[in-house]
Amino acid sequence: MAELSEKDVRLNREIINEILEKHHVDPAYASIRQMVAVVGEAETRLSTRFLRMEMGVPGLDPHPMAIEGEIGALRNARIPASYAPIGGVPALKEEAAKFFKLFMDIEIPSQWVLPTVGSMQGGFLSQAVAGRRFPEKDTILFVDPCFSVHRMQTRFLGLKDDSVDLYDRSGWLDRVEEKCAQGKIGAILYSTPNNPTWMILTEDEIRRLGEICTKYDVVAIEDIAYFAMDDRRDYSIPGEPPYPPTIAKYTDNYVILLSASKIFSYAGQRAAIAAISPTLAQREFEGLVSHFRFKSFGEAFLLSALYCTTSSVPQSPQYGLLTLLRKVNKGEFNFVKNVKEYATRANHLRKVMKDQGFQLVYQEDLGEPLADGFYFTFSYPGMTGGELVKELLYYGISSTTLLITHSTREEGVRACVSMIGKEDFSAFETRIKAFRQDHPVQGEAVEVAAEPNPEEKAEDPEVVEPEATDADTSSTETSV
Repeated sequence: MAELSEKDVRLNREIINEILEKHHVDPAYASIRQMVAVVGEAETRLSTRFLRMEMGVPGLDPHPMAIEGEIGALRNARIPASYAPIGGVPALKEEAAKFFKLFMDIEIPSQWVLPTVGSMQGGFLSQAVAGRRFPEKDTILFVDPCFSVHRMQTRFLGLKDDSVDLYDRSGWLDRVEEKCAQGKIGAILYSTPNNPTWMILTEDEIRRLGEICTKYDVVAIEDIAYFAMDDRRDYSIPGEPPYPPTIAKYTDNYVILLSASKIFSYAGQRAAIAAISPTLAQREFEGLVSHFRFKSFGEAFLLSALYCTTSSVPQSPQYGLLTLLRKVNKGEFNFVKNVKEYATRANHLRKVMKDQGFQLVYQEDLGEPLADGFYFTFSYPGMTGGELVKELLYYGISSTTLLITHSTREEGVRACVSMIGKEDFSAFETRIKAFRQDHPVQGEAVEVAAEPNPEEKAEDPEVVEPEATDADTSSTETSV
């Protein structure tokens, strides 16, 4: 597919508007998958390549040893010919438990270290069980912005949802406690680093959150899909501090979701771990019986919820993840160093945008500069998030608004850096500069190229200025 030249950074607005209308997409509420469909068709019809910031997919290759681990498992005829144990391949469970000890300094028996089909399944099962322990505690509290599919799962399960936004960082925990004190919250689901703000909860915040969960008997569902990807600290040495803050240090009411997708670039194999607090796993709740037949949290999770959804994770991805964990636990593969590439990309892209008048929406971690990583959030003066997403499409840049993550910031846009490599930096800067030239901030002069001398023969065709269009508001769908 052809690359955009510097002459062609301004795309045909009519074609893009036509595609948006065809797919019934309002950019303000377009889900990730909807935007993927729009951009895919635009790339084909315009014979160009967009710079993709809408999809949170790995942009690095997985380590070859993981693939070799899978191939080795498949060559053993006994493995593909038999069902995987519901609770996971024993060797993987042991190695994952060792990982939690070496990299988080927590003890979780391998019995309650359960492979799931991605963290999405882990989150789905955790909500299903945590939200049914008590009839009155049928609400999942989200620390927003969040991965929007988790909230879709809540509603699919027939549970209720509530929200606390991280934008007011100083007061969010007080609001969490106020909501938990009402007696309706069954679980709190959050990610750290956060998707999409890349805010990272501090040790003090995690400690307070754990105390709240214990006090009000709420289950913390800790999503660590971007584990140890805080570029400000080195968490790469197994068995040596510092360790990333975790809820497991401060309450017995927790489920930790560890994904192989981002930290190991292993998204396609849908391999993850749900680690249940052993104390929580053994607790019994009468409310679970009607839905799961079992009283204990752990049995309801494993023998009912996991069993009736996928029964297990396919065996070969489990062996691929096992191979990775063995190397990581031995210190033979530094996965933290490997993913620092994302921080490099984020640092560069943020600087380019800041230089052209863009602003960060979620800007700091309690006075500490925001880390660089997989995501960041941005806005542009005078535009809503929906307007900005649409306008950037005309310059070959795709993204989604913060509205679909349930952020309260209507001006915000979510950017993922994983699919923009160093080879794309020049094109990104060219497109952002063109956007800025066409959208000067009110009261600010923007340098415009000098008019060509009409007596001189132009070597390049004249650039036609794009026509202004009204914002498309044909749909308010908020699916992912």
